[in-house]
Amino acid sequence: MNNIIIFPIIFFFLHTSPALQVTPIDWECCGFSKEAEKVFFQDDSLKTIYLIKQRWHTAVVFHTEDVDSVIFPELKYFKKVEFIDIGWGDEAFYQHPDFDWDLAYKALFHATPSTLRVEGINITKQQYFDISEIVVELKINNEQLTVLLNYIAETVWRDAEANNKILSTQYLNRVYFFKANGSYHLFNTCNTWLARGLKQSGLEIKDEIILTEQLFNEAAKIGKVLKAE
Repeated sequence: MNNIIIFPIIFFFLHTSPALQVTPIDWECCGFSKEAEKVFFQDDSLKTIYLIKQRWHTAVVFHTEDVDSVIFPELKYFKKVEFIDIGWGDEAFYQHPDFDWDLAYKALFHATPSTLRVEGINITKQQYFDISEIVVELKINNEQLTVLLNYIAETVWRDAEANNKILSTQYLNRVYFFKANGSYHLFNTCNTWLARGLKQSGLEIKDEIILTEQLFNEAAKIGKVLKAE
């Protein structure tokens, strides 16, 4: 009976609902021409990051060459890949290989320990986008990139000697789970974590966000929607 009651709630909050409607920004309405939009997204002085959604997983994707290993030392585990995918979530649920209702319930309705999930992408960017339901491209400057990387680095739990704690690895060490700071719960989800990081870096995005739909609709206002199923 409990599963019958919590089934629709967990389904809703863990983003396994039908495809989201992400509306790209109308740049012309904001005073920018199509040509100005094109120039902005081709500006070599800016860095490109991506927000992606894969089932209940949402993450920010960086070019590894843009990640400062002094700020984010965990980069050392991903030297041979072009991109890394970083997301935050419930410690138990995130590490579980399949969807688990009991873990999902605990993650949402209890304040639970968290983990930072970092994946080295060993396929092409296009192949990775093909297996994602939503992809939004964002442009940020070097200062914003530094703030965002510091935000992510501060999420990683470290001991007195600044060492991290690896909870587990998956897929032949392509995915690492690090013990993280902060508790995961219904009102502090992976989407909340991402939105706060983006806002702290200076992007004009609301950070009072819980759901995937909220996050990507906000991201679509300041970025370029590459895919939205």
